[in-house]
Amino acid sequence: MERLLTAFSRRNFLKSVAAFGGMLITAPKISAHLSQSEPTPRHQETIYRAVNGSPEQNLLKVVELMGGVEKIIGSQDVVVMKPNVQWWNQGAPNLSALKTFVDLIMERPEGFKGEVVIMENCHRGPSPWQAGGWANNFVRNSDLPSVSNMNELSKLLKDKYASKFSVCHLVDVSAGNKRVFGPSDESGYVYCDGSNGVPLIKIDNGAGGSNYRSTIMTYPIFKTDRGTIVDFKNGIFEKGAYTGRPLRFINFSALNHHSTYCGITSAIKNYMGVTDLSGGPDPDNGGKLIRDYYNFHSFPFNKWSPGPVPGMLGAEIATFMETVRKADLNITTAEWVGLSSRVDPPVAQTRAILASKDPVALDYHAAKYLLYPNSRISVHNPNNMKSPLHHYLKKCAEMGGGIFDENFVETKEYDFAQKSLPEKRNLAISAPITWGTNPKAILKYLFLRYVE
Repeated sequence: MERLLTAFSRRNFLKSVAAFGGMLITAPKISAHLSQSEPTPRHQETIYRAVNGSPEQNLLKVVELMGGVEKIIGSQDVVVMKPNVQWWNQGAPNLSALKTFVDLIMERPEGFKGEVVIMENCHRGPSPWQAGGWANNFVRNSDLPSVSNMNELSKLLKDKYASKFSVCHLVDVSAGNKRVFGPSDESGYVYCDGSNGVPLIKIDNGAGGSNYRSTIMTYPIFKTDRGTIVDFKNGIFEKGAYTGRPLRFINFSALNHHSTYCGITSAIKNYMGVTDLSGGPDPDNGGKLIRDYYNFHSFPFNKWSPGPVPGMLGAEIATFMETVRKADLNITTAEWVGLSSRVDPPVAQTRAILASKDPVALDYHAAKYLLYPNSRISVHNPNNMKSPLHHYLKKCAEMGGGIFDENFVETKEYDFAQKSLPEKRNLAISAPITWGTNPKAILKYLFLRYVE
């Protein structure tokens, strides 16, 4: 297979596509102009990284490098963890790593009297627990005996921790949820459109004419199994008032190819599973939440292709982080990395877990040193100025979402293969690749690698 990939010319590839009856659809080329002004980092950040251990070992080591879980989580905190569970296999976070982090919180050295909540909107209709990574069995990326999907992991954690653990499935308003204006209205989505006492928090793309678009922030309010009311923006609400009790947000993502119009899916894009995407992905067919405000997918993109202004995914997420809530910690589990799909091979087993307070720096590092060295697909290269990934990482950084320049980011790493903290090393991971046997999936990868 490796000889095939290295010798595969564009001419031979196009002949193969014809032989398969046009199974592949040519994705649109991305043509965009990016401002030459460089973002100015405000401070230095750190990426913590553990490699070549089991998912449990890597997660434990990353937390240890950060100083222990007690440096992150307090004994009374309500901890909201947001995994991306729209997909399964490598499209979701590693289940063993997710369980390990929950166990660390619950069993922290000084005790834990708070709550851990798994919160996710996978945008799969009114019964998300019947779809996506909740119900589909994982062929890879579970690494837990007798646990093959998120529903089974959730049951295991619920049986173990009772009312201290909850799962809150978020549902779009268009799928049956309701719009609310505050925690007194109980569970639902808040639309920041300036009505009924809710602030107007919006962003536009700065374009003119028919290319102009704007979007507003949306965020959930939900109730845990203990009856705790969580206002995702403003905090814990009880007896008619906000309590001031600490609310922690953990962004728990995977790392995979997404598309030619987005590049990768990881920490930054995971925020889209917090927001309401009512109206659908197509700005020319629905795509609007209310009045002229587009949702978080139809604002930056033209359905499954680039939108009129590059980088708007990063702009809207940065606005959300600055005005609603920014994760206290971002964790990327990259035991497996999808080179051209979130569920199917080819996949690289990079055996890594990364963590940082900075999602821009984290996604830049993960793309540059884990995904791109194995895929060699141009849209995965964060330094490729034609890649949508470059645009949205840079725009997110420019608007205060993080650091794009890796010169201002240090990496602290433990390598289980060397049993050490290496000081001088090549950060790029060249991992063994599982190609699978599906010719369509392999041709898709070859098209992205050699043609697009």
